[in-house]
Amino acid sequence: MICKTFHQLSKERLKNILNLYPNVRIAVIGDFCLDVYWILDMSMSEPSLETRKMTRPVKEQRYSLGGAGNVVANLYELGVGEIHVFGIVGDDPFGHKMLSLLNEKSNCDHLLVRNVKSWQTLAYCKPYQGDEECQRLDMGQFNRLPDTISEELIGRLAAEVSSFDIIIINQQVTSGIHTAFLREQLGNLITQKKDKVFIYDGRQVQDTYRDVWLKLNAHEALRLYGKEKDTTDIVPTDEVIKAIEIIFERMGRPVVVTLGEQGCVICTDDGIMKVPGIHVMKQIDPVGAGDSFLAGLSASLACGAGLEDATQIGNYVASVTITKMGQTGTATPGEIMEVGASPLYN
Repeated sequence: MICKTFHQLSKERLKNILNLYPNVRIAVIGDFCLDVYWILDMSMSEPSLETRKMTRPVKEQRYSLGGAGNVVANLYELGVGEIHVFGIVGDDPFGHKMLSLLNEKSNCDHLLVRNVKSWQTLAYCKPYQGDEECQRLDMGQFNRLPDTISEELIGRLAAEVSSFDIIIINQQVTSGIHTAFLREQLGNLITQKKDKVFIYDGRQVQDTYRDVWLKLNAHEALRLYGKEKDTTDIVPTDEVIKAIEIIFERMGRPVVVTLGEQGCVICTDDGIMKVPGIHVMKQIDPVGAGDSFLAGLSASLACGAGLEDATQIGNYVASVTITKMGQTGTATPGEIMEVGASPLYN
């Protein structure tokens, strides 16, 4: 049952929270990925001398941060003062490109660049012919992270953890950093530092880490609740509420379940609240919306905002980024103020 009454964030309160972003220090540990876009132009295609097959000429190439990297990009555009990244990339061309992009937006002192046979940079290469995405090439799907590197990574986070206002844990792929060994090491650190807020956003191992705040989508929440639903099916809000009650009882920490344009549901010791979504009257591209929401939520919590206010700001950020077509968009404080200045829920 929804127990708490929702109140829209005032424009003045929103402005005050956004003004505090430059003062906060956030860590992001997770699966750092690189999205690679190759734009083909078949007008220059010719038969290969070696294979006689037609070549696929690349006219344009673009690179952008994905996975935990997209969370970093969103935090950076929000104006967060310090962003520190903890992860691993391969000592390969994609890894070097990712490192250059991350260096523009964050402190990469603890991003481990390793030349080990068991690790390639997680890169997703997407050839486009016209508007159609052709068969994707994925790098890093056979990764196996050595325990020694996991130990080094968690050791570096442990040495700095007390200095962060919030720690975001990202899990993007099964072949990423979240091996059984790393989960044990990170879980122990989280338990030792119960005074710190760790927010977990992951696709596969949502119930692995105890003492974390969970950010889930509706289908992930149902899965933790013990039910499965096709990802194309809409999950009714009453089912989400049943799920979030059970998850909160099991985990004992705040839970946030996003519902797309319907907003989100939050659960804390004070009860359950439905935070309305924002109806966007434009063409939208929802890719990366979850990362945008997470960035707004985390940055706001890091500077002392309550969960109700922080989830509203998460909604504002996502409502901006989904209107940026063909890209994993980000939002600036100015764009967020434009959304927050409207009477959204009247």
